[in-house]
Amino acid sequence: MKKYFILLFIIGCSSEEENENVADLTFENPQAIIRQMTRGINIGNTLEPPEVGDWNNEYISEYFFDDYVDAGFNTVRVPVRWDKHTLVDSPYTVYESWLDTIEQVIDWGLSKDLYLIINAHHDWWLVNNYDSIKVRDRFHAIWNQISNRFKTKSPKLLFEIINEPHGMTKENVDELNFDILQIIRKENPQRIVIYGGHSWSNSDHLLQAEVLDDPFIIGYFHSYDPWEFAGKGNGIWGSEYDINQIKTKFKAVADWSNIHNIPVIISEFGAIHDCDYNSRMLHYFTYVKEAISNGFAFQAWDDGGQFKIYNRDARTWPEVKDILIHTYPDSPENFKAQYLSDSQVYLTWKLSDSDCSKIAIEKSTNSSPFETIREIDYGTTEYIDNSTNVVNSIYRVVSICSNNIRKHSNPYKVIR
Repeated sequence: MKKYFILLFIIGCSSEEENENVADLTFENPQAIIRQMTRGINIGNTLEPPEVGDWNNEYISEYFFDDYVDAGFNTVRVPVRWDKHTLVDSPYTVYESWLDTIEQVIDWGLSKDLYLIINAHHDWWLVNNYDSIKVRDRFHAIWNQISNRFKTKSPKLLFEIINEPHGMTKENVDELNFDILQIIRKENPQRIVIYGGHSWSNSDHLLQAEVLDDPFIIGYFHSYDPWEFAGKGNGIWGSEYDINQIKTKFKAVADWSNIHNIPVIISEFGAIHDCDYNSRMLHYFTYVKEAISNGFAFQAWDDGGQFKIYNRDARTWPEVKDILIHTYPDSPENFKAQYLSDSQVYLTWKLSDSDCSKIAIEKSTNSSPFETIREIDYGTTEYIDNSTNVVNSIYRVVSICSNNIRKHSNPYKVIR
């Protein structure tokens, strides 16, 4: 720790000349920023394949950011791979064309007043060869160029050091986090820097990481727990035990955050389309509810494939978007739709104390948009729908609250 403090002090004393380009930028503290970032999404498998387009997604379009704003998101995480766009020998120059590409994407997002996160993603050449001084020098040079190129961008641009450094030891990642933070601080003394732990950057890895001594940092973790369900699509999910596992995980991170006064984001989570539908919807609902309840901002993983959330070409959104945007700590929970007959379904849910006046019963049939089929007084916790087209219809209940805020339950599909 003594070595870290001394180096931070030396590099923190940057000259007036080095900082004059950012002197007109006003940076808020991370505690204030985390409250504004709130609900976010990833543009995954797009700028981090070896070459753009390798993983079934075309280049990012500007209209993506219009649609993110219209949907209600505040933050977009843009994973970036650098190795195929950087010289392998000194001075390790990042190709100007790639920096121009990344800058274009950044500018599109910032022009919509979104928070933008860029990182080093899937740069396995570093992870697999960290013991090489040349490899480390190359990664340092990349971050030096990123830091210099984007130093005058809005404070809403955040830098994330590295994504899921699986294969590096805890000590390796602690050292890397420290070294890259110092490089960024040379020309970005107050820009928010995001760091995580080793391995797959799960919550346990963040809690084990060396705590960085810096007032402008945010911690991150990822969670696809349990992977057998969320990542492989096996079984069902949503028992009291399952939900308590997530609550316990998030509570541990919140405790760490409070102790160290470091805000936290969960920058990847999700469940693949092969999962049981009702389990998958409840999984997303639980993650968002617990993130908001614990003061975390979040960015759901969207890779355009099995974790797809946004239909990029059609510019449409399935139910998951509504969960991400309209789930609150006091949303209706424990929602279920029990099949009684082909023309009758029994809906039940649980309510928290809230400043709400009505419950809207909403239904979607044959993939049609949700429609309100009945409004009832707030406080009611059951309803029987007597109608046709019950089987495979999807229901949800919505609390209508003050300022017309609509707080959604998880959707639930009726199975015979």
